[in-house]
Amino acid sequence: MSEERRVLKGIPASPGIAIGRAFVYNRRFAAINQRPIPADRVEAEISRFRTAVDEAMNDLTRLQRRIAVDFDQDIVKIFRAHQAVLEDPEVVDVTIVRIRRELTNAEYIFDDVMRGWIANYSSIENPFFRERTADFEDVHYRVLAKLTGNAQTGIEAADGEIVLVAHSLSPSDTAELDRDAVCGFITDAGGQTSHTAIVARGLAVPAVVGTNIATQAISDGMMIIIDGNSGMVHLDPDADTIRRYRETQSRLSVLGHELQELHDLPAETRDGRRIELSANIELPAELEDVLNHGADGIGLYRTEFLYLVGNELPPEEDQTRTYQRIARRMAPNQVIIRTLDLGADKMPKQMPDEANPALGQRGIRLCLDRPEMFKVQLRAILRAGVEGNVSLMFPMISGLQELRRAKALFEEARNELLEAGVPIDRKMPIGIMVEIPSAALTAHDLAKEVDFFSIGTNDLIQYTVAADRGNPSIASLYNPCHPAVLRLVASVIDAAHDNDIWVGVCGAMAAHPLAACILLGLGVDELSMSPIDIPEIKSLIRSADYQELKTITREALDLSTSEEIMRFMKPHQPKTELDVSDMMRI
Repeated sequence: MSEERRVLKGIPASPGIAIGRAFVYNRRFAAINQRPIPADRVEAEISRFRTAVDEAMNDLTRLQRRIAVDFDQDIVKIFRAHQAVLEDPEVVDVTIVRIRRELTNAEYIFDDVMRGWIANYSSIENPFFRERTADFEDVHYRVLAKLTGNAQTGIEAADGEIVLVAHSLSPSDTAELDRDAVCGFITDAGGQTSHTAIVARGLAVPAVVGTNIATQAISDGMMIIIDGNSGMVHLDPDADTIRRYRETQSRLSVLGHELQELHDLPAETRDGRRIELSANIELPAELEDVLNHGADGIGLYRTEFLYLVGNELPPEEDQTRTYQRIARRMAPNQVIIRTLDLGADKMPKQMPDEANPALGQRGIRLCLDRPEMFKVQLRAILRAGVEGNVSLMFPMISGLQELRRAKALFEEARNELLEAGVPIDRKMPIGIMVEIPSAALTAHDLAKEVDFFSIGTNDLIQYTVAADRGNPSIASLYNPCHPAVLRLVASVIDAAHDNDIWVGVCGAMAAHPLAACILLGLGVDELSMSPIDIPEIKSLIRSADYQELKTITREALDLSTSEEIMRFMKPHQPKTELDVSDMMRI
């Protein structure tokens, strides 16, 4: 194997390092054969299908009860969502209708129905919803296993501590892993926000997903190293590499104690400038991670997880309870709830096809087009505000007109609750994501009508340089240090401060050490990121001198290219108290 093929690069899904022998896990069925069913046996075939569905439902109920001991309730709800798939008429009823009409065996029809669902979700552009494919595959497998009698995984035959290698793992596969036998896993498919990744983090099992070729490149028994912090997978590593990673495992154990010492210290520069360090989260299940890594609050709570199954919002009461629980757990620290950032790329059953969903009816545009749907969420957030630490944030605002329409609906929702005598936060702060160049260029106007800005640099960079951040062929164009991007960010920060409101950054740029130095020098008040990145950025801030960075960064804005800016800034990046990056990214 060439040196290039000795290392695979994937998506870091669950932190930590695992070293062990590979066990290649294939849960896929052979082709499901089509069998004709005599007319007088159709009802018996339908009964066999219903029994398989009932048994799968019962298995999921038992799984929920068992994992409820170790997991947050929101992870348990993932498996309730799987049951909801089996209650969906478009799955069960369609299968039954087709068995009657086509006089064909249940497993063949059900397999075809589920493959259609899986193909539909696999084609969705947005990764959050594309990653729900594993949930449908889980249900698909469970029912087929009942119908065919093929329920063996082969994992039980593994000997000793193993690294599991699979095309994909379902959330229930992951939840049921024997933690004494499986030290980590690698998959071809998946993403960081998939339910499988969330369950893996809950189990503290190192994982790398989205490698594309792991099952092709790895064979049973091969020695494997998983670096769940960087997404690197080493195949058949030499003795020196194994030694270095063994040492890193030991150092990470020591690091845990050192990070705990940093945990309660403020993110404050040497010359006394305090920065709020917040966390971005997808699910309430991530709250322990947030608290363990020393975050000051939640800077971005993405509410899209509410669309686990189907495309209908859950009831107002359910949303309210979820938001309140997060606010209580984080109190008195701030929780910023972003309203739904959904669009045609995320709601394929309800929305017409759009040639370019990233520029289509998404985020606040969709919510303004569906005011009653939107007000359900606004009321739930307002009700959660009684905890006293909740702020609301609108995504994808392009200008003042959209902002005023969103605020008008917010006022309608507020008045409806007041008239009904429902307790709410009457002074809830309202902010916006600044992620569209038009919003950045009109930031002075927008700042007069909100309480805060949060700059969404992921989309702001993408829209500014017209480069899809997910397209590897133009990845070099997607650069957070592009002069146009930095000048836009600087102008937004200045506009916020000129109007006496605070401004944060909640894109990936906030967690990049060099970019974080630039943001710090530009005067940002808050940085929000994945919880795991908080200790390193806190250490960097505590090692920095704000006034020095302020002077240097303003000089950097006059440079003409990304390369010049990075080359100029690199020598001024502070040496940190705790060099997390070197330790966690060999």
